[in-house]
Amino acid sequence: MMLVTGGIASGKRTYVRALGYANEQMDGCLDAPCPVLLDLDELLRAGDLDERDWERLLCKEVVVCHEVGMGVVPMDAADRAWRERVGATCARLAREASEVVRVVCGIPVFLKR
Repeated sequence: MMLVTGGIASGKRTYVRALGYANEQMDGCLDAPCPVLLDLDELLRAGDLDERDWERLLCKEVVVCHEVGMGVVPMDAADRAWRERVGATCARLAREASEVVRVVCGIPVFLKR
């Protein structure tokens, strides 16, 4: 599984398409039979993933997540908790991933290969 992260509009989807995935192979729903999961950060708004969700997540070929921890710290406690969930989830996912790519200005930067 490959984790692709980066800021909003940084070129993550374009990078995934360049890997050979069509738009129809990308979806933001964990239950979708697509090989690419988009917007992991939005999935985490509802709360932490359970172990069954983790198993499904690790079966994806590519997981795409916005980087949310490098900006201003939110004033709202719920938003701060969500941001912490996203960071912790990406850290755990990065340990499991075979590759981790951060896309910056459309340029893939390989953090783990």
